[in-house]
Amino acid sequence: MAYDAFAESIAIIEHGVPDAPPRLSRRRRFAALAVDVDGDVACTYFARRGVGSVAEETWVLVRRGQEWMLLGGGGGGLEDDDLADRPAAAALGGQLVLTGGGSVLRNGGRLLPWGARYASYATLRASREVDRLRVGARLLAVPRHGHLVVVWAGRRPPTAETLAADGHRLGRRRLDLRSPRLPEVYRDAP
Repeated sequence: MAYDAFAESIAIIEHGVPDAPPRLSRRRRFAALAVDVDGDVACTYFARRGVGSVAEETWVLVRRGQEWMLLGGGGGGLEDDDLADRPAAAALGGQLVLTGGGSVLRNGGRLLPWGARYASYATLRASREVDRLRVGARLLAVPRHGHLVVVWAGRRPPTAETLAADGHRLGRRRLDLRSPRLPEVYRDAP
């Protein structure tokens, strides 16, 4: 059974992300993984079971007036066990791994090329040691599986801080999508 990406995105923007199952099945073919809202832009992150594989899908939305509008999305493959409990930093390769991202043009109906405005996002996987992620004034709780999405308006990527359960900072990095090699690992760095 296919899911309605727009309707499911609106549901998790308004009500939050429900707990995802450890695996997708014939009965449970998709799961909401994460959501982030930054002003009038939002990004939702889903896992969807296909034929013999599990795909990740991200959807970028913008609020115009009182309504959300879908701008676009992207996707790729997930490993079979990616919905399992998040691994320790040593097994993951660091505390926070940048797994992908992209940008969507927010005002595509322009006649001239200047004045373009973008909504950008990064998909991340956090290790077991990370309890929350701070991006600007937003605090994102890390779910059981460790998958996160961060959205921002504009081209300049934000800085993300990983926080332990007791609140102390574990690491800090800019979510730069221009890196030619993904995944990029963010270790304990100032």
